[in-house]
Amino acid sequence: MLSRLSFALVLTIRLIAAGRQDGPPDEYQVKAAFLYNFAKFVEWPPEAFENPGGSLVVCVLGADPFGRALDDVVEGKKIDGRALTVRRIADARQAKGCRMLFVSSSERRSVLSVLAGINESGVLTVGESDSATAEGMIINFILEGAKIRFVVNMAAAEREKLRFSSRLLSLAIIVRK
Repeated sequence: MLSRLSFALVLTIRLIAAGRQDGPPDEYQVKAAFLYNFAKFVEWPPEAFENPGGSLVVCVLGADPFGRALDDVVEGKKIDGRALTVRRIADARQAKGCRMLFVSSSERRSVLSVLAGINESGVLTVGESDSATAEGMIINFILEGAKIRFVVNMAAAEREKLRFSSRLLSLAIIVRK
């Protein structure tokens, strides 16, 4: 039997695939579904939001590999009464207000310099480079064959005061660095 999170992820991916006529979802459609589900199963500290009804902003740093996929996944969705919005940014210093920051593989600079550019706490950082979690990012996508998996750096999450649902963690590879 699928857990609630697994079911939600499968349903989200199927909805994406249903909107496409040319085959199964591609890598970034699946990653967009994961990002949406991360937001559903992460608890941010209250001080992370400027006001109680503010949006949950998902930012993409660097070249945007999602196209419309991420916008389509979050369109019209709310989590805990907060509308989801997507912003594209060119520099980590523009991340003010972002609650989730996806760092594209196009970012050639070190993950450490990206993290140093974020000037606020309570940001869920998500990467897709080999060293992302080792360098301090909270979540990193990895490819295992044709499957997309994710690693969660619990020490980095604790520094940002983010709490993860046990259902999310049951699907993750956990590290403490």
